[in-house]
Amino acid sequence: MAQTLRLKRFTNVAILKRINTQLLMQFLNPYRDFLTGQRGMSWPANPDHFDHTSLAKILMSPSIDTPESLLDALFFVDGLADADCYDRILEEIQEFGVDLGVEDPTPEDLTLRVWLIDPNILERVHAEQNRVRPKTFQSFFTTEVNRPSLMFPETDTVIALENDLNKWFEFKKKGRGARVFPFPREDGFWFLVRHGQRIKREGTVEVDGDSGSVFYRPEKFDVLIYYPQTGELAIYADTKGEREIYCQLFGRHLFADDDFFCFGNIIEKYSLLPLIENARASLTCADVAGITGIVLYELHIQHSSNQRDIEIRRADDVFVALKHQQRELQDEQSSTRLIKAKFKVTFVGGRERCVTITPPNTATFDRETDNSMIHDWLTKRGFVKVTGEGVHADEAVLAMA
Repeated sequence: MAQTLRLKRFTNVAILKRINTQLLMQFLNPYRDFLTGQRGMSWPANPDHFDHTSLAKILMSPSIDTPESLLDALFFVDGLADADCYDRILEEIQEFGVDLGVEDPTPEDLTLRVWLIDPNILERVHAEQNRVRPKTFQSFFTTEVNRPSLMFPETDTVIALENDLNKWFEFKKKGRGARVFPFPREDGFWFLVRHGQRIKREGTVEVDGDSGSVFYRPEKFDVLIYYPQTGELAIYADTKGEREIYCQLFGRHLFADDDFFCFGNIIEKYSLLPLIENARASLTCADVAGITGIVLYELHIQHSSNQRDIEIRRADDVFVALKHQQRELQDEQSSTRLIKAKFKVTFVGGRERCVTITPPNTATFDRETDNSMIHDWLTKRGFVKVTGEGVHADEAVLAMA
């Protein structure tokens, strides 16, 4: 899978010289013919004579003949060789019982050693880093009253799930190579799904200066979160088809039931009725740990007419703006419907994040790691219709396009 390769460390001669040279040569050995034959780099018998400068120049200018497996390996070992990932990698190798053979390796030595032992560990850590980006989640629920507890899936279960996903993605012209990374968390069970997208073509400038082209398959990460208390599967994925196949296959392999999660009939999770019934009081957050303030800064109001009349109110504070116009949402309830709301949430320490709620089942977070605190507020103020008691089949509504 293609990634944009911008090496930060392995093109720096000073950093390359900090790496254990024997380890570096072991990592590069599968590409020795490319480095020496096609790039003219010397390969010394004595590691002390290794040419770090030539290597940096080669890695600084990858071209179409650079082995794809080398580019993939560099993407992981370079991108994860920092202080932020160091501790996380150590946690992973401890969990999997990996013996590095050395104590206190440098970040670069660590990623090289781990890659040589088990590349899957670095791929897993890299996948986890992709959780901290803005994402829109749509929620799907089970109507099962007695929901089985979800344990960490066995390796065979994950492989079977990946195989079925590969069949679907290949049929959709998105290629094979799907990977599923489970991450148990306090608020639920997280799954990151890495898969390809449809092949793209881009124009290139060849080594000889002529015009050419390159075909590649971009990489994509989807996120799924299972909340056992409510039987909810929250999905971040681009297409309706992907969300549907995730409901089906995760139900099949985790709960032995293709229909465990309701997709065709959406169960409503969110309601904006508290904005009408309680106005500004619905933004109260004094009883929510970690949040110091919430402001409604955008509201989409659908008016009853045959003209698809949607009013979008944006303001520093929508409730203040409405008050200046002597408008009350409660007075307009019979002729309007709230279809989307955007909130600015201030956390302890002053950082701000935005959250968008779109009934019946969609939420967008700047960082889904803030999900737990925001969900606590939404639940306490009545924006969340589904509680820990679960849902019933008669609560389902017809799926929206």
